[in-house]
Amino acid sequence: MRVRLTETAITAATKRAATSGVREELADDGLRGLRLRVTPAGGRTWVWGGRDQDGRPRRFLLGRHPEMSISEAREAAGAMRAKVQREGADPVAETRRKRAEARDAAAGIGTLAALLDLYGAKAGAGLKSWPDCRRRIGHVYAAFLARPLATLKAEELQLAADAHPSPQSAAAAVRYIRPVLKWATQRRYVAADVAVLHPPATVARRDRVLSRDDLEALLPVLAQSPSPYARAIRFMLWTLARREEVGRARWRDVSLDAATWTILATKNGQPHVVPLPRQAVAFLATIKPRGMDYDPDGLVFANSAGGMLGNWDREGKAIMEASGTEGWTRHDLRRTGATMLGDMGELPDIIEAALNHVSIRSTLAATYNRSRYRPQVAAALQRLADALEGIEAGGAAVVPMRRPG
Repeated sequence: MRVRLTETAITAATKRAATSGVREELADDGLRGLRLRVTPAGGRTWVWGGRDQDGRPRRFLLGRHPEMSISEAREAAGAMRAKVQREGADPVAETRRKRAEARDAAAGIGTLAALLDLYGAKAGAGLKSWPDCRRRIGHVYAAFLARPLATLKAEELQLAADAHPSPQSAAAAVRYIRPVLKWATQRRYVAADVAVLHPPATVARRDRVLSRDDLEALLPVLAQSPSPYARAIRFMLWTLARREEVGRARWRDVSLDAATWTILATKNGQPHVVPLPRQAVAFLATIKPRGMDYDPDGLVFANSAGGMLGNWDREGKAIMEASGTEGWTRHDLRRTGATMLGDMGELPDIIEAALNHVSIRSTLAATYNRSRYRPQVAAALQRLADALEGIEAGGAAVVPMRRPG
């Protein structure tokens, strides 16, 4: 029945349906395709019906009366007609897709977190740095991990990076996630423009070296603190190891009798045996678990749950505040130790070997000289540890070392 829909006409149709027990359907004479279904139980539902761009008859629910008024129903019907007939949209399919995405997201399927795990298992499987990259992405983009991939938008990801309190951390996260998103666009997991992100900060080349005053303030704090982060930082200074290497150190890789620590997963891909100075050996002996508590697979520097340390930025700032120092990073510790060795007269080859750089002096020289100078590195790291011990005590100055002519 086509009528000019009014509240009076709807009330009359409702009474007729209740009396006859038969559903009525009123077609609006004011907007073609708009109908009101009235059930005997009193339910009233707005529907728009028409043909899509392919000529197929379609019907779509708009809402319920009286929650949706007559004027609102006509407006909704006009918008639906434009979507279906002019834009070629399929609201039913879109609704089903969103429901499927929601189910998948609840199950952890088809989300950003699932994509990161898939990338790590595939393209990132051979990258030793991937666990740290994954952690950094998860920290900056934590709010997006459970989001379905189809809902990711470049502008939202960019805004999250730009608004992050640490521009350098956000810049690193952007650099790490872009290859993942580009990999995903090639497989049509995400829209092509999602990978177009820009780091909120540029990575400047650092040349910070901690001064003697810095070390005099920092070293006692590291020695007295029970924090696993402080202990790890102290160990970095003794060994010149990278933060990631120290964070992954396990007791099975440490030999206190031989005074060595073997790093199996290194940046250059080659196992690295670090000769431990006596200070490091004595320190490890005091924190090594005993008896039933000893687990060879346990981390040397672990959080309270036994897992890897993850709050480096927060704990680093706390250590700076406690020591009255500022502006240094964990990597600056390696540079500081290497600089101290240079100031003591150590040869560049030995410093490069202590830092475990892939090529010592030059690529050509490394082709023919495969030595890692372990005895010399052991002596150098011991001299470094002795110098640090003297600075911590407020006594010894770093003086050039005379080498036999």
